[in-house]
Amino acid sequence: MLCSFVAGVVSSACTTKQVAGVGYTAQDVWYKKAVNVSAPDACCALCDADGAKCVAWTHHTDGAVCTLTSTIKVTAAVGAGTTSGSKVPVPAPTPPTPAPPTPPPAPTPDPFPPLGPARPGSPNIVLFLTDDMDYTLGGWAPMAQTTALLSERGATATHWTVHTPVCCPSRTELITGRYFHNLKGPDASAKACMHATPYAELAERGLLFSPHLRAAGYRVGLFGKYLNGGNPARAEQGIETWFANGGGNYHDPTFAYDAGPPGPGGPGGASVKYDNASAPGAAYSTSVIGNVSVPWVRAALAEAAATGPNGHPFFAYIAPKAPHIQDGPGWPITIPAPWHADALPGSTTAPRTASWNFSAVDHHWMIAQQPPMTAEEAMHSDALFRARHQALLAVDDLVAAVHAEVAAAGQLGNTYFLFTSDHGFRLGQFRMPEGKWNVYDNDIRIPMVLAGPGIAPNSTFDHVASNVDVMPTVLGLAGIETPPSMDGRSFAPELVSAANGPSDDAPATLLPARTAAHLALAAAKAAAGQRAPWREAQLVEYYGLGDVVRYAHLEDTYNNTFRALRLLRRDPATGHAFPAARAPPFSNLLYAEFTDIRTDWNFTATPYFYELFDLNEDPDMLVNIYDATQNATLKGELHAHLMKLFKCRGSADGEAHDNVCD
Repeated sequence: MLCSFVAGVVSSACTTKQVAGVGYTAQDVWYKKAVNVSAPDACCALCDADGAKCVAWTHHTDGAVCTLTSTIKVTAAVGAGTTSGSKVPVPAPTPPTPAPPTPPPAPTPDPFPPLGPARPGSPNIVLFLTDDMDYTLGGWAPMAQTTALLSERGATATHWTVHTPVCCPSRTELITGRYFHNLKGPDASAKACMHATPYAELAERGLLFSPHLRAAGYRVGLFGKYLNGGNPARAEQGIETWFANGGGNYHDPTFAYDAGPPGPGGPGGASVKYDNASAPGAAYSTSVIGNVSVPWVRAALAEAAATGPNGHPFFAYIAPKAPHIQDGPGWPITIPAPWHADALPGSTTAPRTASWNFSAVDHHWMIAQQPPMTAEEAMHSDALFRARHQALLAVDDLVAAVHAEVAAAGQLGNTYFLFTSDHGFRLGQFRMPEGKWNVYDNDIRIPMVLAGPGIAPNSTFDHVASNVDVMPTVLGLAGIETPPSMDGRSFAPELVSAANGPSDDAPATLLPARTAAHLALAAAKAAAGQRAPWREAQLVEYYGLGDVVRYAHLEDTYNNTFRALRLLRRDPATGHAFPAARAPPFSNLLYAEFTDIRTDWNFTATPYFYELFDLNEDPDMLVNIYDATQNATLKGELHAHLMKLFKCRGSADGEAHDNVCD
C-alpha cells in the first residue's frame, strides 16, 4: 500500500500533496530512523517498503533524516523542512503524561563513618579499573608487565562481562554490586548519570561499597575516574584519600583531591589542576594518578608494618582514563603518553575480525542499516586502535609500579590484585568504526585478572560473571560477607584455595585468615544447600542514550534498548565450559530482547525485536538465528530465565543471598 496524506489525498508515487510543518513520528513512538534520506518521496518509499508495520513517516530536511512509526503521534510546529505522510487516519495530538510524584528520600547514613578496628588476617587489596578496554580485539596486548606480574601469577577470566556496556551505569554497578534494573531512575527523563542513579542518591541510600571496608578496618584510597559526573568534592563514604574526576583530560588533568582526616573537621577537598610539569606532556593523566597512588600505597604498607598485628590493611581503587577517547569534535581519539606515542608502526591496523565492516542485515535495524565504512573512516578507526594500545602502555607501567611497592614491602603473600575494565569496545565490527553500546561480545566481554594467595598461577577460568560481582568479591577477600543491598556474588570461593599449592608470592600457601573464613562459610552454606552453584547465564541490560553518532555512523538510539542473556553451560564432569567440538546444542548462546525506553521503560511491552546467536557455530555473531529457530521450548526457557534475572534484587524477601540472582 502506498502512502496517503491528509485531506484524503493519495500519492501513487510520493509526489502529490504532503503535510509540512507537522510531525507524525514523535520521539517516543518511531521504530526506525534512517539518515542521508534526501527527500520526502524517498522517506515515503521507505515506509512503503516496510509494509503494514509502517503506518506513517516524517522527513526532516535538516539532517536528511527519515523516521517511521507504527503508532502515529502528532506534533505541531516542528518547523520548516518537516514533511509527514500517513497510510491511516491521523489522530489528534496526544497530551503529555504527568510525571509521577517523587518519593521522599530515605534517611541519610553518616557520610564520614569511623575507621573500624584493625582485624588481623585481613589482606590488602588493589583494584585496577580501565575505561573502554576490550577483551576480544587485542586490548590486553600492550600489558606485557601486567601479564608477567598478575596473569602468570594468577588467574585470567575468559568470559567476564559487563552488565551494561557504557561508562557511568557500568561504574555505578561496580561500586554498588547492583544490577541496572535496581539502579535506574523512575523513568527515562529522570536526572541520572546515563540513566543510572546519581552518586548523591547512592550515598544517601547506603549503597556504596566503601563504608563496608572502612567498618572492617580498611584504609581506602580512590585514585582516578569514579563516575562520569556528580562525584563529591571530598573524601566521604568511607574513602579516606580521594583523588578523583569523571575522566577529564589526558594532558594537564584536574582532580578533586582530599587527603585530610575524614570527617566534618577535615579540610575538605580541593580542585587541583596538574599543569606545571617541567617537561612537555609530563602532566599526563595516568602518570599523575600513579604519582599520587603509588606513594599512598607505600605509606599504607609502611604504616601497617610499623604497627604490627594491629596494622590496618588497605584497599586501593586505581582507575586511569585510558584507553577512552579524548572527547571532542571531528575524529576524537585516545591520547597516549608522549613517551609511548611511537610504540606501534603507523601501518598497524585494528583486527580484521569476521564482523569487521560486515553487513548484518538480520540484526537490529540500527546494525542492519549501517553503511560500509569508508576508507577515511577505517583509517581513523585504525589510528584509534594504535592510540589505545599506546595509551595502555602507561597503565602497564602503573600496575608494575604498584606491584613493586607491595613486593618491596614483602606483602605479595598478603595482597590481592584485580584488573578489569568498565566495558568492551568495537573497532569496525558490524561497520561501526568505534564505540560500545551494543550487546555483542566485543562490547560486553572485558579483561579480568586476579592474583594473590591461593589463586593458581597462570590459570584461566571460564565462568560467566560480571562487574556486578567485583565488589562482592573484593569484600569476600576481605572477609566481609556480601551485604543484602548487593545483587552480585563473591567469586572468591570459586577461585581461591589453599590447595592451589605454594607460589613465589606465598611460599607457605597460607591464606589470609579473613579470606579463609569467607571461604569456609561459603563451603558450609553450599553443604547446607544455601549457596547455589555458580551461574551459567549472565544478565546484560542496556538503556539507549538517544542518537549517538561517532565517526559518521549512528551507533546508539532510544530503541537500542535491550536485556539479554549471555549463556555458557558447563560440563558437570569438569566444571568448565563444554569445548565447542563436543558441546551440546545451544550451550553457548546470546539471547536479546529489544524495546524502546521512550514507551517501555520497564520492559513491560512485548519486545519488538529479538536476536539469538549460537557462538559455538558462529563466534563472531554474524547470523541472527532467532527467526530460523523453530524450538519454541528453547525460546520460552531463555525468556523465562531472562525474566527471573531481570527481577532479582539482592537478599529479597529474606531468601538466602546466594540463590537470588542466579
